Amino acid sequence: MKRLVALLVLAASFGFSASAQRLIVRMDDIGATHSENLAVIKCYQEGIGRSAEVMACCPWFLEAAKMLNENPGLDVGVHIVFRSEWVGYKWRPLTNCPSLQDEDGYFIQGNFTAETVSMEEAEKEMRAQIELAMKHIKNVTHITDHCMWTFVPGFTELAIRVAADYGLRYQGQGKLDAEIGINNLPMGFGGGNRASRLLEAIKKMEKGKTYWTIEHPGLDNEEMKGIYEIGRNGQPTDVGADRQDVTNAFTDPEIMKYIKENGIELVSFGDVIREHTKK
Repeated sequence: MKRLVALLVLAASFGFSASAQRLIVRMDDIGATHSENLAVIKCYQEGIGRSAEVMACCPWFLEAAKMLNENPGLDVGVHIVFRSEWVGYKWRPLTNCPSLQDEDGYFIQGNFTAETVSMEEAEKEMRAQIELAMKHIKNVTHITDHCMWTFVPGFTELAIRVAADYGLRYQGQGKLDAEIGINNLPMGFGGGNRASRLLEAIKKMEKGKTYWTIEHPGLDNEEMKGIYEIGRNGQPTDVGADRQDVTNAFTDPEIMKYIKENGIELVSFGDVIREHTKK
């Protein structure tokens, strides 16, 4: 009973209801392009996005940092980058890390393994990205992995250890998220019409639980049309249209109406991390 009362008091102190469904919407790749910067901020100001993952080594980082500081209610994670996956649009590391670089000095395009990359170089680059982000952005609470590099053996432990050195937390794997009471809310990737799938997923959320979901907002404009991968059919992928679909879903009026009418609370990773820290 004492623990229940303590949890209720804690929830009230943050303005949250202990019995409500809570939703964290994570938006990846702010800083990569101007279009993605605009879309992430739009999804926060007009939609349901509450956590943004910033890419400190990318060309539009400084604009992203300015935007994030102008929207202090938007929680920020450092989206640690070890890959530059697009065909004709690349970014370089902040440090000298040959095992993570191609022959032109850009980050490698594909995945790496524990045998092909130096963990010492990866740690040095990770720290440089965190320090640059924290230098320019006020509300950094966690780190995440771009293109899921923590699934390489030993790299989850690296992410946890380095994040802790900066007073941050690594987010993105089920077991670790469960430690602070966060459940995954899958909405499906690609294929368009995300809004209907997201709404159906939200309707299945249970009261008293916190869920998170992830996607990549963007705008279908000329900038995004120049960014692509080569799909399995040998053709360039339509990244602009796909990421516009994410933006549409995160600002969808029907979803916003359902959330409001059903008392679903939009929270961030920072909110939950602070709750966990106070227990």
